[in-house]
Amino acid sequence: MKKQLFIFLFIGICIAAKAQTVTYTETVAPIIYNKCSSCHHAGGIAPMAFTNYSEAKKYAGMITMAALDPKNKFMPPWMPDTAYSHFADERTLTLTETEAIKKWIADGMPQGNPAAEPELPLYPKGSQLGKPDLTVSMAESFTHTGNNKDEYRVFVLPTHLTEGHNVKAIEIVPGNPKIAHHIILGLDTTRMADQLDAKDEAYGYEQYSGFGFYPTYDNWSGWVPGNKARFFPQGISNYMLPNSKVLLQMHYGPSPIDAKDSTTVNIFYNDKSADRFIKGWVISPNDIKDGPFYIPANTKRTFHAQFKVTSDYSLISVTPHAHWLGKQWEVYAVHPNGDTTHLIRVNDWDFNWQNFFSFKKFIKLEKGTIIYCNATYDNTEKNYRNPNRPLKNVAWGESAKDEMFLFYFSYVPYKTGDENVEIGGSVNYLNPVYDAAAKKIRIDYSTTDNSGVNLKLCDDKGKTVALALNNERVESGRHQSEIDTKTLKSGIYWCKYSTGSYTDSKKIVIE
Repeated sequence: MKKQLFIFLFIGICIAAKAQTVTYTETVAPIIYNKCSSCHHAGGIAPMAFTNYSEAKKYAGMITMAALDPKNKFMPPWMPDTAYSHFADERTLTLTETEAIKKWIADGMPQGNPAAEPELPLYPKGSQLGKPDLTVSMAESFTHTGNNKDEYRVFVLPTHLTEGHNVKAIEIVPGNPKIAHHIILGLDTTRMADQLDAKDEAYGYEQYSGFGFYPTYDNWSGWVPGNKARFFPQGISNYMLPNSKVLLQMHYGPSPIDAKDSTTVNIFYNDKSADRFIKGWVISPNDIKDGPFYIPANTKRTFHAQFKVTSDYSLISVTPHAHWLGKQWEVYAVHPNGDTTHLIRVNDWDFNWQNFFSFKKFIKLEKGTIIYCNATYDNTEKNYRNPNRPLKNVAWGESAKDEMFLFYFSYVPYKTGDENVEIGGSVNYLNPVYDAAAKKIRIDYSTTDNSGVNLKLCDDKGKTVALALNNERVESGRHQSEIDTKTLKSGIYWCKYSTGSYTDSKKIVIE
């Protein structure tokens, strides 16, 4: 009897252990495809691809070092502190995701059922938002020299527009993601950029951090690896100035070989009425209360700036900017009633991964709200990013060896109910439910952009047995679809969903 009990207990333990085994297809693939593959795919900016089981298994050691080890963790690249505030498209691994990948590696990296693997997201070379109304491209390709050095260059792109247009989306399509580190767009009618361009013999003109002057519209839009273009919420537009030129400031990353690039900007006009237009403001050294903006050698210094909101705003995004001495940022808003809203905190500033950080929903800033902006700089030898050796006193300047203190924010005039409007897209999800009585699978899903949606049902061998949506463009938001199961046999199936850079799969049992 004792022997039989022991056998039963042993079998139970084995079954439980097997049930807890983490597999690639069911657990790890969705994490990697949604958090890593947007950069780590063929043609992407990353040096290796994570697009299938073999690749993930091959680079498991590197994944452990770069994304799982708390001492070295620097991937996925995301500077804002998620314990302080949240933004759309956060490229961070949750504790649950981190532990799942660790356990998968500890379990020997089992593949699991191939039929359970979600679809790899599509990474189209052209527009992800559809057919643009205006495409502005570089007049010629530019060759980035293969000397393993960064290069910053501004290209002046004519629009040939004689009248202005409301704009509902701005999409930047890098011509060569392998060398495109990040892109900032400006909009200009001053023709100052043409003068700078004429002085440089090569196409475009060299300019570190900015455009070399203040254009008509600074930071009009931007791109970093992994970000996604979106349409603005209904009734909200940006504006395309007549007789303007798009200024494309490109940061090319180091390359060991010569590499060519020809980047495109797609602009989508707003054919519906727009009652609000996106505006921008910047907190600069003029707002510092304990200036001047000056960092002596061998010192760390924190600057404190303030900005008072003059009317009711609905905040869309924030963008801190510093160079290599920057270390921390903390920005928050104190409302007239005394309440505090955390906007952004960066504990370890890295110039390489600056970004435009869009909130998931509008943040209301009432008239009289004060924005406090604190930034710390480290001009000591302990700062390994310090570009000056020997150390020198540092002040404001455009050069990599100078410094900057800028905090951009974009907003629209406040409208009742803005607090409930999702501007960064709702959370992607997939929830299929089998209705045995109706012999149907009812599928609730959500999309955060207007990308093509793929939704299908596969059997346990991975064969597609029903197709609900085949790359159909669906408005952002929550939706429902159905799959008829009357002709399907009983068994295990997988509902697979992909849209833009998001992918997921869920098991369905048909009885």
